[in-house]
Amino acid sequence: MEIRIVIFLAFVSVTLITNTLLILFAYRALAGMTSKVTATVAELGKSSETRELIDSLHAAAENAASVTESAKLKVAAFTTVLGRVQESYHRNLDAADSRLEKVAENVDNASQRVRDVIAKPAFTVATFSAGFIRVLGDDAFWRTPSSKR
Repeated sequence: MEIRIVIFLAFVSVTLITNTLLILFAYRALAGMTSKVTATVAELGKSSETRELIDSLHAAAENAASVTESAKLKVAAFTTVLGRVQESYHRNLDAADSRLEKVAENVDNASQRVRDVIAKPAFTVATFSAGFIRVLGDDAFWRTPSSKR
């Protein structure tokens, strides 16, 4: 039983030492990085060129924001105009569609009348011919003078 406790305490101490070393290394790395960032920021604050660059970038950002706002307002105004134009086109297309439907209906009626004018006499001739053939008989009509006996 004592050996188990000794082994357990050895593992716990190894884990504790490893965690302590990891925390120490992480602290040193972050401390070094923080000191470098602090030195860089202090140097940037002292430099007049950097200050001018930051000021010009700030002015450019403000100009970009105002241009974006202006463009947004123009697009919003254009959207209402575009909606009106779309509605106008919709009405015009509906009117053109109804006119084309009337034209198609007129063409259909005219073609029906022309077909009736042409087909009625042809149907009458075909009916007369069929009746005539029935009266004479099928072979009498097709017999030629040379085939008569």
